[in-house]
Amino acid sequence: MATAALLAACGGGGDDAADGPVTLKVLTWEPGGTEYWQQVKSTFEASHQDIKLELQSVPFDKYPEVQGPYITSQSGPDVMANNAGLELFDRRGAYTPLGDKAAEINKDLVTYSGACEEFDTSKPCYGVPFSYQGNVLYYNKDVLTAAGLDPENPPATWDEFGAACDAVKKAGKTCLALGLSGTFPAYWDFPEIARNYLTEDDIRGVLNGTLSWKDPKLVQVLEKLAEITTKGWANKNAPSITMLPDGADIFQRGDAAFAGTIISDAVNWEAFGKALGDDKLGVTRWPAINPSAPLAGKFSGIEGAVYGVTKWSEKKEAGLKFITWLAGKENGELWVKYAKGQPLNKNVDPALLPESPAFKKIQELIAEPTLHAGVMLSGPEADALARGWQQVTLGQLTVDKWADQMQQALERSPTKKQGN
Repeated sequence: MATAALLAACGGGGDDAADGPVTLKVLTWEPGGTEYWQQVKSTFEASHQDIKLELQSVPFDKYPEVQGPYITSQSGPDVMANNAGLELFDRRGAYTPLGDKAAEINKDLVTYSGACEEFDTSKPCYGVPFSYQGNVLYYNKDVLTAAGLDPENPPATWDEFGAACDAVKKAGKTCLALGLSGTFPAYWDFPEIARNYLTEDDIRGVLNGTLSWKDPKLVQVLEKLAEITTKGWANKNAPSITMLPDGADIFQRGDAAFAGTIISDAVNWEAFGKALGDDKLGVTRWPAINPSAPLAGKFSGIEGAVYGVTKWSEKKEAGLKFITWLAGKENGELWVKYAKGQPLNKNVDPALLPESPAFKKIQELIAEPTLHAGVMLSGPEADALARGWQQVTLGQLTVDKWADQMQQALERSPTKKQGN
């Protein structure tokens, strides 16, 4: 790769140090876990002896609080992470666009559109993803068995799920492990309900801000989210805890039948398999509310965290080398081996892919992807979704008022068109 050409595409290299290794500051929440990032650091530095990585790791739910002041002051990290989609687009002013070199950097990835404006690779792209992400419903076969349910046939419809939750509760367990603090509801729960009511055009309407939260489709989505907690299907402390780590811990302890989380990163099949036993862990789609809906049987898929070079960095050349390496085969194989995540790089050795039954089932589910509605939400919308769900659960808010709050959040979203 021609670093000079990449540098020109990104507006120059700043003042990379000429003497000794360059220290590159990287802000991350360590998707994939600490061991994976230790391998990233040692492996990258071994082949790039002119660059040292200084990792600043922040818990996911605290990440915006730490990142925000850096963006405001235009100082700090040389490379930062954000989730693909609106979270990244809302912060695009902090990143150096990759220009016409984006395709070269990402040439071996299955997709990188979530790093580009409007999910369009012909428009400005702001960084590099390396993992495939999305939502599934994990379940504990032992808990289902104890409740008199068939562990090989988990509930496929909303009515079946409600009946299963009643049985699980009678057996003394929580049905769905849930935490409503932070942005987790936006990314992990909202898309799985939305698929039953929205078309892909509707989801793009959410992205563009042209679909009102007063639209009956979105109101129905909020109504079904509310049912999860108002019908007692989740743990009673859901409004006061985060999904990671607290909600996930409920499932990992064996105290819940189901957990809606993700296919990659720390709260995936590998962590649950270690805790429960691979033979006890099942994975399926979220139950369909409207089985005939065009997206009801699809997988909400999206690239994982996107790493971009900050506009204020004086080490852009080193930053570009690092994010280009992240997109490569070597890092893709580290991701599989140490994070047990789903890689985006097409050249990863298939022999490295895990043998876990849950992982193999995930391969079936991701074969039919659709747009991930959660990453279409702006920061204000994601916050209002979590806060409103907490208030509805506690009986402090009606669903109609929740829709009002969501619409107000949309209207406060600077990166969305105000077409409502």
